[in-house]
Amino acid sequence: MDLKTDKQLSLRERNRLRTRSDILDAAAELLGEVGYSGLALEEVSQRAGLSRGTVYAHFPGGRDEVVREVYLRVADAVHTRGLELREEANGAAGRISALARAYVEMTSSPSGRFYGLMGPDVTPVLSGVRRTSESFEALIKLDLSTARAAGQLPQASDSDALATALSGAIRASGARAAVTPGAAEKQIAAVNLLVEGLLR
Repeated sequence: MDLKTDKQLSLRERNRLRTRSDILDAAAELLGEVGYSGLALEEVSQRAGLSRGTVYAHFPGGRDEVVREVYLRVADAVHTRGLELREEANGAAGRISALARAYVEMTSSPSGRFYGLMGPDVTPVLSGVRRTSESFEALIKLDLSTARAAGQLPQASDSDALATALSGAIRASGARAAVTPGAAEKQIAAVNLLVEGLLR
């Protein structure tokens, strides 16, 4: 929310948005610590410093609604950051590595850790939600096609297969960074080496 919008909102609306944000912050960190199956709204409310009733007032759908909103919020942040970094990058390798940086940086943070560790138990909650990895994979495919046109990639190479493989490497790097946050820069560097090696 920008300053202009913030000034236009009533005090009550600003407080409502702040409370909602506090709930999502608490839930994101807890998801990174205990996962979806271990998440209890009682703990979320305690961590946010709110009553359980307040949590349900903001999220009447309970735990699944909270988890879905946390996911969407983090996915949006990763996507936005990835596009910003990609815009600043040079060449196909730089653009692909920028997407890896956005993803891995997020999963190595306490509020984004769960994003790199999501298991199959959360899949039903997120059905119908477009995944960041899908949009990143489409961007990687575009970058690989550009690289092929520039002669950096063999003409016979399959951009779809390569984009899927690189997207998988980025997700695996994010998972490692979620478990070992200190490894984030090494994982980003590893993806960068893969991409540079591919595009030589």
